[in-house]
Parts: sequence; structure tokens; C-alpha cells
Amino acid sequence: MTRATNTTTEKRSQIFLPNIFFKCFSVALVCIISFCVGYFLNSSYSTKHLEIGTKTNPIERRNSRHLRPYREQLLDSFKAENLEETLRYFSKEPHLAGSKRNNDLAHHIATKWREYGFDEVTMPKYDVLMSSPKKDRKSHVEIHRNGRVIFKSQSHEKVLREDEKKSKDIPIFLGYSPSGVVEGEVVYANFGTEDDFEKLTAMGVSLKNKIVIARQGQVFRGNKVFNAHSHGASGALIYTDPAQFAPEGDGNTFPKSWWLPDSGTQRGSAMSETGPGDPLTPGFPSVDGIYRQPLNESGLPPIPAFALSYGDAKEILKRMKGPEAPKSWQGGLQLTYHVGPGFKDEDLSLRLDIRNNMENKTITNVIGQIRGAVEPDRYVLIGNHRDAWVFGAADAVSGTAAMMELSRGLGELLKTGWRPRRTIMLCSWDAEEVFVVGSAEWVEENARTLQDRAVGYLNMDVAVNGNFSINVDANPLLQDVAVSLTKEVCDPTVSDTCRSMYDVMLERDVTKHENGIPFCDNLSFGSDYVSFYHFIGVSCADWSYIFGGLYGIRRSYPVYHSIHDSYYWIKTFVDPEFKTHLAVTKYAGIFLLELADVELLPFNTTTYAELLQKKSTIIEKSKHLKTHSISTAAFSRAVKNFAKVARQFESSKSKHKPESYRTLNDQMIQLEKAFIQTVEVNDHKQLRHVIYGPKLANLYGGIYFPRVHYATMKAEKTGDWKSVEKEISLLTFAINSASRVLKPI
Repeated sequence: MTRATNTTTEKRSQIFLPNIFFKCFSVALVCIISFCVGYFLNSSYSTKHLEIGTKTNPIERRNSRHLRPYREQLLDSFKAENLEETLRYFSKEPHLAGSKRNNDLAHHIATKWREYGFDEVTMPKYDVLMSSPKKDRKSHVEIHRNGRVIFKSQSHEKVLREDEKKSKDIPIFLGYSPSGVVEGEVVYANFGTEDDFEKLTAMGVSLKNKIVIARQGQVFRGNKVFNAHSHGASGALIYTDPAQFAPEGDGNTFPKSWWLPDSGTQRGSAMSETGPGDPLTPGFPSVDGIYRQPLNESGLPPIPAFALSYGDAKEILKRMKGPEAPKSWQGGLQLTYHVGPGFKDEDLSLRLDIRNNMENKTITNVIGQIRGAVEPDRYVLIGNHRDAWVFGAADAVSGTAAMMELSRGLGELLKTGWRPRRTIMLCSWDAEEVFVVGSAEWVEENARTLQDRAVGYLNMDVAVNGNFSINVDANPLLQDVAVSLTKEVCDPTVSDTCRSMYDVMLERDVTKHENGIPFCDNLSFGSDYVSFYHFIGVSCADWSYIFGGLYGIRRSYPVYHSIHDSYYWIKTFVDPEFKTHLAVTKYAGIFLLELADVELLPFNTTTYAELLQKKSTIIEKSKHLKTHSISTAAFSRAVKNFAKVARQFESSKSKHKPESYRTLNDQMIQLEKAFIQTVEVNDHKQLRHVIYGPKLANLYGGIYFPRVHYATMKAEKTGDWKSVEKEISLLTFAINSASRVLKPI
């Protein structure tokens, strides 16, 4: 398969010269010049980096042709062996947020960026509330028979390879879980969703003072803990069921395959009720002089919670009594799941003993800056988090490896005299795993500057967790370019030819398609883009090469947050030659330069308008609003007008000269910020973006018009429909403000 290429044709002049040799020389010279002109004016990449598949077409970007040589040089500079060595180095030891090892890695990054010639490298520090296991006594679960322990869960995962021995320093725990001892009957709650708990209530199963056991998946673990508490439970256990994490059985798990062994355990944060960042300083940076609220007002998890392996969970589940769990609740363990409460043997009881410390620790971000040559006051940011629950080879050292190789390549470009049009900032965040803390604190500290100057933030968290296909998420303004750029990188999983990531994404049906185009989802609450997008309205994108195949497409992967997320796991089962890491790094490089170097930013406002028109029916057809005579007419007019203004704005771009691009760019940059609303008329302070926000019942997911949605949910219980009217008016005002942002200047 070949890609379409632009050809340059020139009319030949009839030149009558007596010397045949000179005529031949002239023709040859014309051919050489034609080739060079065609080479440098061709807007697509060379076949070395791109082989367009049968379903795709090259991307024509009229204002970026002159950048092609720099992009080629950048892509050529990336080396798979460098990516492998960086991943090996960063993942060879555990590096929890705020730990000495993680701080050492921060200094390593800062040193490298200074060596690469970055104009400025800073290391902002924040004093934040952190959670860690106590050293003298470890958290665990016990089954007692008349006061005697007959089973005790593991406090550490079982070491299965020599290179995992250093994990002994990191016991199993859930971040921010309170300490405490809870004893009582156990209830099985499937995935611990709101629907699951409602199902238990319908079955007549009481949760009051019970210990809930639920499997990982479907919703964020912090939501499982909150749901358990809201239904009266006194403790929560979350385990990795083999149905999701080891579907091929015990005989084919790590280290024989990439599936989680029966001793593998998924750590994670148990937070859910606050926004990202330090829970003691919501909305403000954790620096000297900032008021810190008391612990009992900080939204910490209300009940003790712990993570279990499926080997340990089996010891609990196999002893349970009560009604048989519904068919859809049956997991992958070789037993019949019962919901409880309690054990078949009346002499048995369950005891949960959690021993965690809550203490302030210093965390460190690293910010490297390459000053822009033309627009130094406009910032394009790219980053990923540095911390991990243990070794974190996939999460998130794969992203760190890509970012470090990208930064080295940028350093090579700087040596040639190149400078980006706009300032580039590379960011290494601390404490993402505990609840997106490091990036949130930095955004809070620099919010005013970023609201004025930030063009966009590109996030690489788990850059590679599988070898199935690329998956891309972005805010609506960046969705078109985020998907289109996948056409410009060869997919590493296709060995027989160079086919684009785009084509493989289509072929493997990674996402639902719209008109034959891969669907690019919006951004939820899952990583370091949260504060940029949801709190200050900066355009963002996030991508990952994902795990999938025979057992379904998934964004998570079997050894997620366990000790087995290691260099060995990546090298043996995911990316032996680091070709996938290389491809993702190339995609990152292309995307970064697309935002940092082109004169006219590749934002598409009509994509936003079409999205609003499509989603407006959520409000316009709401039965609740009609029942309570709440008018949506002004909202509908605002959406319709925004669509009209966006179409006019996009059609006018081609009529503008380069000297007016700065104005157009600023209008597009400010558009997202029009949807940020700081007026609080409901109980959810983290819902600042009026168009898209987190599902409060599942922070992994998102929902459109979140403030209206949750005001409506509250009104159904309290009768406060005036708050719903207020939210619709704020939403309408925001959309009208966005239209005014795009009006001709």
C-alpha cells in the first residue's frame, strides 16, 4: 500500500542551444530543483515515517510546510535502545510519591534537561498530606474462629522474580485509607457500583456495620469505598478477580505470561470526594502561608479500606453464605459466589486491621522550558507523572521514557539553531498516583499565568500498557488533530508493511466509529490533565498504546499497580524491541511541534459546536425539566448561535493573512476557558467545567453538562428546582460567552 504524494509539474521551455551537453545539463538541473522543491513543500512525512493506508489520506497543513525538515530530524533522533534503557533505569527500584528515590529521579531529569540546553529548569516543591503504611505493623485481613486466627492475608505481594525483591519495602495499602480495626460480617458487592448496592438492598441484604468485598473494575476504587460507606458499611475490601485479570487460569500467569498471578495485588488511592490535589488546601497551592483545613473537613475516605489478591479473596468468598449472587456477579474463581452476609460457619468472623500514617511530605515537580522565538508568552506543555506505586514500568515510566527521549531530541534540534515558535514546557509530576497531587498544586500556583498563556497540555501517563492499538482522548478543540496525527506514524504492530496507527485503530475497532472515523473521547478525571482542562480550561490530549485482543479492549492491564508492573513484564510480554514506545514517542513529537511551531493552531471550533448540538438534547428532552416547567429555550438558542458563529469562524480562517493568526489563535485558546464556571451553586466544588465533567459515581468516567445533571439529581430528593434553573442559566451564559469569544475582532 502506498500513500498519495504531491507532484510538482513544470512546463518545459523550448531552449535552442547549440551545445547538446549544455541542454542535457539544463534538463538535469531542472529535475534536481523540481525534486527539491517537491521534497520541501510536501506537507506529509516521508515514507520513512509514514505509509498511508488504504483508508487514510495525507494531512494538508498549509501553515506548517516549512517545519517538515525539523520534524524529520526530531523523529530520526529517537532511538528504541534509549527508550529501553530509560525505562530500565527508572523502574529498577520502587519510587513512591515523595520518596527519596522519586526525588533522586527528579534531580536526574533536571540534570539531563540542563545538559540538553533547556533555557530554564525549575523544581517546584509542595508540602502535601500523604498516606503511607506504618513500618512497625502492616495492614491485613484475618478470619477468626472463636478468637483464633485461621487465615491472615498477605501484607506484601509474593516475589516471583529476583528483580522484584526491592518491592519488600512497599507493603500493600490503599492511599488515604484511615487506620482502624473493623470486625464484622462480610457482604459481596460485585464491582461496588451504585447499582450493585441498590441490587443488594433489593435482595434484602443489609450493609449496616458490614465489611464489603468488591472486585476491581467498572468504577474507580475510591467510589467503591464511598458507596460502601454511604450504605452503612464499616470497612471495604477490593480485590482483583481472575475473570478480569487472569482469564486463562492459574497455570498461565506471570511470570509465564502477562496475566496477574493469584498473589498479585492492585494498590491505588481510595479518595473520591475531593478534587485533585492536596486535600488540605483545595483550590490553593500547598506552599507557605496557605491555610490548611482540618483533617475531618478534608474529604478523606471515611472507612478503612484494603486491597486483596484474588488468592486471598478466595479464602473469604469460598466461606460465604447467603443468597447466590446473580449470574453477572459470578467471577473467575472456581467457586459459587454468595452475597452474604457472613460465613457458613457461624463461628467465623472477619477482621480488617489497617495501619496507615497520615503525614505531610514534600513532593517535587520538574519543569523544563525551551523559550519560544516568536511567541515566548504562549506555552505548550507536555508531561507525565514520575511516581509509581512500586516499579511502575508501564504506569508511568513508559511515559517518562517517551518524554525523556523527546526532550533529548529537542536538545539535538536546539544545537542546530532551531527554536520553537512558542515556549515549550516539559513537566515531570510527583504524586499523581495518590490523587493527581503534583500537577494540581502547580496549576493552582500558576493558574492566573496559565489561563492567559497556556496553549495546550499534552499528557503521557501510561504511554504503553499493551500492544493492541493506540487510543487517543482529547478535548473537542483538539480531537480532530489528535486523531489525524495518528495517520502520520507507522503502527509498530504491523510487521509486513508500514501502515498508519490510524488504519490499525480502525481495523481493530478500538473505539466506536462515527462516519468511518475513529471516535476520540473527551477527558475524564484520570490523570494529570485534570486541573488543566477541568479547572482552568486549557485544551488537553492524552494517549496510550492499550491492552486488548481476545479478552476485550481495555485501558487497564493485568499487572496494573502491582509489583509485576516491571521492566521484565514490558520487555517480555508487551514490547520486546521497544518499537511501540518508539512509535508513541514519534506521535508525541509530532503533536508537540504541531502546537508549538505552526503559525495557525490546528484547533477546530466546529467540532465543539457539533458536539454541543448533539448533546443539547440531554437538556432539551429532559422529562424532569418539562415536569417542573423549567424553560430550555434560551439554552437552545445559545447552542444554535454558537454553531453558527463557529462555522463562520472556521470559514474565515482561509481569508486571514499570517499577521492576523495571533488574534485567531488567542480566540481559539480562550474558547475553552469560557466554559469554566467558578460560581458555586451546588455541593460539588470540583465541577467547574460546565460542558463536561466527572461522573461523581465513577471518577474514571465523564458526563456532559455535569452541573445541571447533579443539580437535577439533588432536586429530585430535596425539591430544590431553583438550583437547576440557576445551573441552566449559567450553562447558557457560558455558551453565549464562547460565541462572543469567536466573534470577529
